[in-house]
Amino acid sequence: MRISGQLLWRTAGFFSLLAFLLLATGFFLALQPQVLAPSKAPSPSQAVIPAAPPAVEGIQKVVALGDSLTRGAGDANGLGYAGLVRQALEKKSKHPITFTNLAINGQESPDLLKQLNTEQVKSLLAEADLILFTIGGNDLFKQTGGLYMMEKEKLAAATKELTANYQEILRQIRALNKKAPIIYTSLYNPFGNTEAAAETIMPVLDWNAAALQISADYSQVFVVPTYDLFQNKESEYLFTDHFHPNAAGYARIAERIMQALE
Repeated sequence: MRISGQLLWRTAGFFSLLAFLLLATGFFLALQPQVLAPSKAPSPSQAVIPAAPPAVEGIQKVVALGDSLTRGAGDANGLGYAGLVRQALEKKSKHPITFTNLAINGQESPDLLKQLNTEQVKSLLAEADLILFTIGGNDLFKQTGGLYMMEKEKLAAATKELTANYQEILRQIRALNKKAPIIYTSLYNPFGNTEAAAETIMPVLDWNAAALQISADYSQVFVVPTYDLFQNKESEYLFTDHFHPNAAGYARIAERIMQALE
């Protein structure tokens, strides 16, 4: 009996989704360690000191990098997740935040690498207390004539290039600033409720898993999952272009980033 290619994609996509959900669960448990805490406190000799979270109160300068997602395209309020995080930080710390959004609509990972070589960007990153960035959506789903690239071979090649560029992006940022927390907002699938779902589930999930693995090699780099925030909720949280989040979608991303910082 022959199994159709579509069925294979769906089966593989299911297992990739399961793997990503396990990663997302790990993220949640990392933020909520009390879920796994024993009912009886360990003795001092048994106690394990967790890694200290970023000091929100000490954040005064925030720099945001990336593409239209970081820029806030689709948000009628003009804030995007980065602007909302800035507002939340100011409210929590009770002091003004110096905020610089260097994101560019349509930017891909090679463009971001070029941007990192400019002296102004280097200076801003070196002085930052928190660095936010998103990249990869345009790498994977290049738009030509209003249509998005969905071919399996091209997606695989784009993922390979993105993986190499992402590693170099982190290396360069960390070389400029060795202490500031770096928050990478991973990708959701804007095509989850379209005919392109079968072709796009695996590339997005595979990339998110790769970003998480690469980021583990660097201190204070946090990969914030967003896939589950939009899965089966695309019509509720995506903008009319069916690619970017709307105001409510950005608010969900910002809330999760604040969870990572707290």
